Amino acid sequence: DLEIQGDDAPSSQPAASKKKKKGTRVVGPDKGNRGLRQFSMKVCEKVEGKGRTTYNEVADELVAEFADPNSNIGSPDPDNPNTQQYDEKNIRRRVYDALNVLMAMDIISKDKKEIQWKGLPRTSLSDIDKLKRLRSLG
Repeated sequence: DLEIQGDDAPSSQPAASKKKKKGTRVVGPDKGNRGLRQFSMKVCEKVEGKGRTTYNEVADELVAEFADPNSNIGSPDPDNPNTQQYDEKNIRRRVYDALNVLMAMDIISKDKKEIQWKGLPRTSLSDIDKLKRLRSLG
């Protein structure tokens, strides 16, 4: 007999040997300031406010904001330099990711190292009229 294991079959690997993720995960009231969506909004606001900027400029400012002990968005353990190092790398990685998404959505453009704000997409009045007509038809 051949026994085929599906995805829902228990793993033959003991639970203790599974890899744990590095870093800390914020849960609870602080999470509102540290979620990926809120972080992406911060990147978007920074670029929009500057008009023209660079990745390093945006990343440096956000790292400084998150490292500020007076800020509500700082590291969960400000006394641990390893956590701060991890947070800085993580912040820079997230800035890079957010900028790539904004570029793919044609909200920003990038020429060499310079990032230029183009603007958020808008729904034109003609598009709204088309939608209204489609709704009335069916």
